Amino acid sequence: MKARNLAWVGWTLTISLVAGALVLGLANRPEAPLYEVTSTIITPTFATLGALIASRRPGNVIGWIFLASGALGGVNMFSGQYASVALALDGPTLPGGALAAWSAILAQSSFSVSILFLVLLFPDGMLPSRRWRPLAWAIGTFIAISLVIVALSPGPLPDFPSASNPFGVEAAMPPGSVLAAGGLVLPACVVAVILSLILRFYRSRGEERLQLKWFTYAVTVGLLTPLLLGELAPAAFEVLGRLAWTLAFLSLPVSAAVAILKYRLYDIDRIINRTIVYAALTAVLILVYVGSVFSLQYLFRALTGETSQIVIVASTLAIAALFNPFRRRIQAFVDRRFYRKKYDAARTLEAFSARLQDETDLAALADDLTEVARTTMRPSHVSLWLRESERRPREVVE
Repeated sequence: MKARNLAWVGWTLTISLVAGALVLGLANRPEAPLYEVTSTIITPTFATLGALIASRRPGNVIGWIFLASGALGGVNMFSGQYASVALALDGPTLPGGALAAWSAILAQSSFSVSILFLVLLFPDGMLPSRRWRPLAWAIGTFIAISLVIVALSPGPLPDFPSASNPFGVEAAMPPGSVLAAGGLVLPACVVAVILSLILRFYRSRGEERLQLKWFTYAVTVGLLTPLLLGELAPAAFEVLGRLAWTLAFLSLPVSAAVAILKYRLYDIDRIINRTIVYAALTAVLILVYVGSVFSLQYLFRALTGETSQIVIVASTLAIAALFNPFRRRIQAFVDRRFYRKKYDAARTLEAFSARLQDETDLAALADDLTEVARTTMRPSHVSLWLRESERRPREVVE
């Protein structure tokens, strides 16, 4: 229970940070960076999936890594927006602008660290084998040193040139050769981690292989695409780099959610199912409500020259009426996409119930019943015994 509460407390704090960042973004609209728009999608996705896994499987570190990644994204968003407002020349006077900028940069660097360990330990929270321990320690050591250098490097802060590092120490600034070597080690770590996932997928069997399939594809294609694009086509990366990294990071929780839904990873598919259904339902209802209010207000203004509260009332009533139909349609779509066997079984039973009302031929009914049992339950043997005068069984073997 403590782990479950801790997971949802972490989720609540993350969503609060995202909401606070959006509020600060309104005060800093002219200078709001594009990454806030993409982070608004990525950060809650990581945090929500992490909270769902950690609350149900607290012993699996994957859920906590997802949750920590979302929390780091929330800190990055909120601190970055706060620093942008506090350090703006014509903005309000707010304290701690340099400290907020420092926190944003450190959180952004730590987010990349969490992604590496997420890929290395997915899906069971364990290394592929003991032989990967030296790599894990090497990556952890390198990343720890890199974070210390980022935290203590003196001078102006990246993305916030008007602020200097409040914790800068001249002795922490490494030589240029060390920085150049670090620039080569980090891509090597990324490639090694991706290779470990590919080897884990290659050696897996059965259901584990199916669970790893989506995540391996997302990591291999998603993370390598922006890296290769930045090296091979810098001009294209200037235009598409933001979108490429957004899709790369977003593909990780999405592919993990597909593995959970489609192949019962972590046995929390029903919770993910409900989360997806109601999240999609909320988004659809908001779009319908906003669209109807704007369109009807525009029409009403064109006809009468004024706005009307009747439009808001009518839109609210329409949303209330559409709630259940939309929920059923979205639920049916999710079941059809991720629960195909269960969906087909339900449709088969519905069709059989409809035929049962009108069927009068006992032999035909017996054939239909055995076919329904075979289709829905998929047993190796089906027998139907009918109470007749001759007491002869009717048996169908599959």
